[in-house]
Amino acid sequence: MLTPKYGEWLASTGLSPLTITAKLLPDCLTTGSKLPPVASCARKRRQVGHTNRFQLHGCSEVVAGSDLLGQAQVERSVRVGMNPTLRSIRTADFPVRGHEDAPCHESLLPQIMSPLSAAMPTHSRPCSDSPGSPSTLKPEDKFYLVSRQTVSFTQPDAVLECLGSQWELHLPYLIKSTTLTDLYASCRKQRLPYPSPEPAGSKSDSRRQAEQHGRPKTYQLQRKRKMRKTAEPMFMQLPIRDSSITKEALSFALCTLYAPETCPEQWTEGVLGVAIRLGVPPLFERCLSEMRSRIRPSTVNEFHRVAGRYKEESLMKECEKWLERHLVCDLSNSIYLKYLPLELLLKIIRSPRVFTPSEYHLLRTVLYWVYLQLNTTTQVLPTHPPIITFFSSWPKEGAFLEQPDGQQYSILFHSLRLHGITDYHHLEEMQRTRIFPQSWLLNLFSTHYYTLLRGGDMSVRIFSKQALRFGMIIKREPQCCSQTVALWGFYFLMRAAKTELNTYTFSLQRLKQWDSELPSRAWQRYPISMMAERLVRYQVFVQSQNGDEWQDFCSGPIHHEFGLMKPSCFSEVFKLSGLTLPILVTFALALPPL
Repeated sequence: MLTPKYGEWLASTGLSPLTITAKLLPDCLTTGSKLPPVASCARKRRQVGHTNRFQLHGCSEVVAGSDLLGQAQVERSVRVGMNPTLRSIRTADFPVRGHEDAPCHESLLPQIMSPLSAAMPTHSRPCSDSPGSPSTLKPEDKFYLVSRQTVSFTQPDAVLECLGSQWELHLPYLIKSTTLTDLYASCRKQRLPYPSPEPAGSKSDSRRQAEQHGRPKTYQLQRKRKMRKTAEPMFMQLPIRDSSITKEALSFALCTLYAPETCPEQWTEGVLGVAIRLGVPPLFERCLSEMRSRIRPSTVNEFHRVAGRYKEESLMKECEKWLERHLVCDLSNSIYLKYLPLELLLKIIRSPRVFTPSEYHLLRTVLYWVYLQLNTTTQVLPTHPPIITFFSSWPKEGAFLEQPDGQQYSILFHSLRLHGITDYHHLEEMQRTRIFPQSWLLNLFSTHYYTLLRGGDMSVRIFSKQALRFGMIIKREPQCCSQTVALWGFYFLMRAAKTELNTYTFSLQRLKQWDSELPSRAWQRYPISMMAERLVRYQVFVQSQNGDEWQDFCSGPIHHEFGLMKPSCFSEVFKLSGLTLPILVTFALALPPL
């Protein structure tokens, strides 16, 4: 409405308000004429803030109750997440506040019901944190943001009460879950059905119209209320008794119904459990795939336990294959070794596919695991000398495996191939640790002595369970990788050489005492056999990573008589192509009787 002074001034000019800006206002500035009076109650807006929001002058901190536009923009800024790149923007008029000093003001705008506000959740929302920060939002709020961005704030079709919270769902996305679909159908049957439509002009229709004309308006209002009640969201309840399923896991599972590309913070047991409980096959398969790709020392024990609980053989086998490759070289150097169950450790060390540099390294891994079981409060894995000192200073009389505390672990040491530990320092350490009974050590030393007297003949009945294993890891791109091993006076050179692109050859060579590859301490302090020929049974097992999957290659048991001179001192060449780093190579050797 125009003020009286402004109306008199506008009448004196004789022009319309649209032409004042183009004609009179420049003249007023140049001639010094009076400008049209401005009412004192006029409100000026200014553009400030990272959302380009218009605010009234003097109301930068608190939005006035009469500012409908400002109130609507404030509500929208709370609902819609803020871009991370915009959070760092600061302006002189309206600086963006942090989490600690962010003011929290209640809306002064009267509550007006609208289709958008009807779709808002009924639970209260915290306003102490900055809007759009995912780490500070509750699981219910995260699901609300994702769902409303997909459905554009439409009226929900169902309200799910689960884990003490209410989740607003929409039918096109709800039907992706078999559990929610069945629950929705059962709840819908409990409601009264709509009256069946009848053709116009029928007796019942005319009778109904006559009755309605004679009934009061209260009856019509009650019927409208019943029809409106049937259009309200369906209320459903889903009990969950699995303690591993949290609100975070449930919120993520419901978010995937609206946005399948959503990712959780961690792929845990709760995510897999809620996928099974809700009956969402795509989420279940995705969870298994993500778990298989994220197996590492910190997760392998948890993933194997989850796979056993839900009877997922594929995930369980992947965890066991990972342990066969990384038990000795990776997990044994981590504190997560103590979470490995006894049954699983026993299964891995009995596997012929387990990778180990030598049989002694597998024994050391078992010692580390037993130490962690006896010292459950240990948070950091000690080095090797303190662990050996712990077993060497065992306070009780007798060996550790003869005591009640150690008898339960004797099955692990029985499964080791102790006859493959032939180095003098390693045998001396075994005797000093007071782990093995004297009968075990006497049997082991006697076996070594008679094997040496018989020229290396080993009593091997099952090659896959009794052969001695020696492993190498190829992580870089060398032209040749080799390792020397000694067995009762016989020395062999294991070699892996790269010949072409992604092509490697693996071979075995018998060394003589004058070969440069043989260290001087070998023929100075250790026995050397001068037998002209020695029958050896060996096998080459190669594991290579091809993308996300591992491939296994095995030469099978091969018999070969190694001589002292060329070419009989060389074995057959095992050639493989299509190998990519890293490559795990295991040579299994046995000296059968002649």
